Amino acid sequence: MVSENQLLLDIEQSRNTLQTDKLDMSFGEIMSMYEKDEIIINPDFQRLYRWSEYQKTRFIESVIIGIPVPPIFVAENATGRWELVDGLQRLSTVFSFFGILKDTPDKNNWVLGAGDLIQNLDGYNCSQLPLKIQLNIKRSACRVEIIKWNSRYDLRFELFNRLNTGGAPLTNQEIRNSLYREISSEFNDFLKRLAQYNNFIKTVDIPQEQIDQLYLEELVLRFLSLYKNKDNVKSSIAQHMTDFMKNAVVNKDFNYELYETIFNRTFDILVPYGSQVFRSKNNAFSTAIYDTVTIGIAENIHLYGSIKPSVLRAKIEEVKSDTIYQKMVRSGGNNSIQRVKKRLEFSKEIFGVL
Repeated sequence: MVSENQLLLDIEQSRNTLQTDKLDMSFGEIMSMYEKDEIIINPDFQRLYRWSEYQKTRFIESVIIGIPVPPIFVAENATGRWELVDGLQRLSTVFSFFGILKDTPDKNNWVLGAGDLIQNLDGYNCSQLPLKIQLNIKRSACRVEIIKWNSRYDLRFELFNRLNTGGAPLTNQEIRNSLYREISSEFNDFLKRLAQYNNFIKTVDIPQEQIDQLYLEELVLRFLSLYKNKDNVKSSIAQHMTDFMKNAVVNKDFNYELYETIFNRTFDILVPYGSQVFRSKNNAFSTAIYDTVTIGIAENIHLYGSIKPSVLRAKIEEVKSDTIYQKMVRSGGNNSIQRVKKRLEFSKEIFGVL
C-alpha cells in the first residue's frame, strides 16, 4: 500500500491529464456541424447504425413531446473537429429522419410508426409533419460532453470504456481503432485488410454480429501481438494488444510486409482443416485454441509448408485433447498473463517438432 501523499499525487496527476467541457446545443446546430464535416459520427470504433423502426420512432416521439434525452459524448481531435464517442444511434436517427445521413443514405427519410404516446405519428415522414413540429425537433436541446484530447492514450482507452453508456457496449477493438486512427490510419487499414483475407475468414467462421463488432480485426491483432512476442506479455491480453497496437501505430519501421506474409501463410496452412479448428468440445470458438494453434504454426512455419494433412491434424487434436492443457483453459482467468504464456509455451512443445 502506497502512502497517502503518493495516492493523492497519483489522483491529481490523473485529474490533470483529463480536460473536458460541456455545451447545450440544439439538434439543428448539431445537424449543421455534421453537414459541414465538423462532427464525425462514424469513426472506426463506432458500430453500424442499427436501431429498429420502433426504437427510432420512440426516440423521435420523445424529442417531440419534450422528454430530456441523454447527453452525447464527443472527442475533440487535433483539427478541432468532434468525433462521436457515445450517441451514434440517437444522432443517426435524427440525421436520417431529416434525410442528411451520409454513409448510409438508403436509411434516410424513413417513416414513423405508431408512438407509445402519440399513435397518430404512424405513416408520417419528416417532410409530412407540420413545420412547427419539424422546427421543434431541430430546436430541442441536447447536452454535449466534450473530451479534450490532451490526454494520455492509456487514459483515453479507459475513458472510451467508461463512457459506454448505451445498451450495446463498444468492444475493445472498436475503442482501439478510434484511439489510434487520429495518429495514423495505416495500421487500422492493415488490420482491416488482413481481416478480409478469405482463408482467415473461412477458418475462424464467426457470426455476423461479431464481425460488425470488429472481432475479425481483434483476432488479427491478437495474432500479431503474440507472434514471437511471448516475453513481452506483461499485462492482460487486452492491454497487451492495446500496447502492441499503439507501438505499431507510432513505429515508422513496423514491418507490415513480414507480418502480412506470416499471417497469410499461417491461414493458408490451416484453411483445409475447416472451421472446426478453433472450436472447443462444446463447439464454441476458443481463443485459447486459436492462440496455441496459430502461434505454434506461425513460429515454426518452416516445418508446415508441405506437411502431410494427417500430421498437422493430429497435432491440432493433441492440443484439444491434452488433459493438462484442457485443465488450464477450462479454469478461470483464461486471458490472464500466466495463462497466455503457458499456452504459448505449450504451443512451442507441440508445434516446435514434427
